[in-house]
Amino acid sequence: MVLTAMVWGVTFEMVQGALRDAPPLIFAAFRFGIGCLFGILYYIFIVKKKISDITALEFKGGLICGVVLCFGYAFQNFGLWENTLYAESTPSNSAFITSISVILVPAFLFLLNIQKVSYKIWFIIALAVLGLFILLNPSRGVNGGDIVTFGCAISFAIHIILQDIYLRKGVELLKFFIIQVLFVSLFSFVCSILIQENSIIFSNEVVLALLVTGILATFVAFILMLWSQTILSATETGILLSLEPLFAALYSVFFMHKNLGLNSWIGGFIIIVAVMSSSFISSDSQENH
Repeated sequence: MVLTAMVWGVTFEMVQGALRDAPPLIFAAFRFGIGCLFGILYYIFIVKKKISDITALEFKGGLICGVVLCFGYAFQNFGLWENTLYAESTPSNSAFITSISVILVPAFLFLLNIQKVSYKIWFIIALAVLGLFILLNPSRGVNGGDIVTFGCAISFAIHIILQDIYLRKGVELLKFFIIQVLFVSLFSFVCSILIQENSIIFSNEVVLALLVTGILATFVAFILMLWSQTILSATETGILLSLEPLFAALYSVFFMHKNLGLNSWIGGFIIIVAVMSSSFISSDSQENH
């Protein structure tokens, strides 16, 4: 899960740059289409199994999770997209609001009576959110892009919970992944036609972003996430994914040669402390499946 957070974190600036030449839904359609293609090729030629024997549970779970995931990435990309309808969210605001899913996951689990959440976990979650706020330093005030991005946090939290439910019901990991990303790609493409998005410009920046996000951030990272969720609880997953903005910040320092202030380093340290603290709490004491 840490590797997943790292891959997503280092591709954040790449995606934002690509959105200048690629409308959000078209970009998502190509990105998840590439991930789906690699998933199918891997399943057929490496795993050497037939992909046609999909169970009803795998199809249903992939469809539902795919719809929620499609909404999540649409909200995130539209929040960052430059447009005339509303002011776009800043990268720091977007990363912070998206990371609010670390709170929403246990909150939804508690409200829906799916899983008990101990006081220790609530403390760790509060610590992680504090670290995220200090690290990202979101600007004061809320604009239209921030409101749109909040839909992303809700969608991602629901997606983590739904994946946890279907994985515990015994869906096959690779087929579950392929169905999900296939529906994300199809839904994104259809929605892009319905709202009449401008056509994509295949600049070098867009092509590179599509290959990196399609192969690494979708095919590799989502399979790692699914495998990890067979071991971790939904709450633990949310806490570990709070590392994504930290990796994004470290990438900007070491590869984009940007400077981080003392507050950002302190925020990153607090996030690491929160993540390390969560590993000392047994998931058995949190769950009530």
